[in-house]
Amino acid sequence: MNMKATLVGEEASPHRKPGAGGRLRSFAELWRWARRMDRLVQLRRERNQLLELSDHQLRDIGLTRHEAARESRRHFWDDIGWRR
Repeated sequence: MNMKATLVGEEASPHRKPGAGGRLRSFAELWRWARRMDRLVQLRRERNQLLELSDHQLRDIGLTRHEAARESRRHFWDDIGWRR
């Protein structure tokens, strides 16, 4: 069987719906975007919570008050480790 006959046979398959792969890719992209936005909201919340910690709690996690304030001023999109 030649390659052209194989390709035509696959395209004419009654079990395959045209465009299903494109919709799946679009859904996957939308899902990745939603997860990224969720991560950015979470990061902003965590950075704001650093300001509410006491000096003792900051010392517990190895930060000074100055480092916590600097971290909280960073932009929400400034996320070094977002591809975890």
